[in-house]
Amino acid sequence: MQKEIVIGDLGGVPVEIPTDSVRLVEYNGDPDWGESFEGAVPERTYESKINSFGFDVRYTDGALYDGFVGELADEYDAQKNLSDGPWVSVGVNSGDRYYGAGGIDRIGSDITIASPSKHAVFTYAKLPDAQYGLEVYAPPGIDPKTNTPWREDDYAEDVFIQRDDNGMITTYIKCSNRDVERPPCTHYFDLEPEMGLDVYVSYSRYVLKDWQQIEQVVKKVILGFRK
Repeated sequence: MQKEIVIGDLGGVPVEIPTDSVRLVEYNGDPDWGESFEGAVPERTYESKINSFGFDVRYTDGALYDGFVGELADEYDAQKNLSDGPWVSVGVNSGDRYYGAGGIDRIGSDITIASPSKHAVFTYAKLPDAQYGLEVYAPPGIDPKTNTPWREDDYAEDVFIQRDDNGMITTYIKCSNRDVERPPCTHYFDLEPEMGLDVYVSYSRYVLKDWQQIEQVVKKVILGFRK
């Protein structure tokens, strides 16, 4: 039996996405969260601009979660909450939610690195050593109230970036420093020039070492939606 699909224009490219594999699909012009369409839902075509959706993928082999049952479902349930689990959650912004070309550089440079916060825990300085091939930025200094490094604050995050040959940030990752089972990371990149969209991936800091594989697998999955 043929699977149902979501169709539309994703980043300037017609796509067909298995309905069971994606969640919260929205198009340009859809009502805001909690609101309803006035009248009938528009018919979707390959010209309908998709502006957001999400999915889960196992980065070790590219398997898409699709609500499956049986052995794979058991694996998903067993693995998704492990500290070093292979399942990552992906969000895609396109259409009128797309930051535009160079958006990842603007997020990293203008918002985080080049614009010190009024609060020390959200101000960043570059560390001398790279990690996993990425530049590392962290809050400098000491919290005078606790006499501990700002980097150890409950709200502190480390920032990891990769630049292209022109110095533009192409990968931007923020990871919590909390001593918890799954310290969260959010990993941002885009798919230019193939598609005009931004991607953000959520996973445990314990798999940050595999950031390149995660990025490559997620890109392959999204590009695989092309019609």
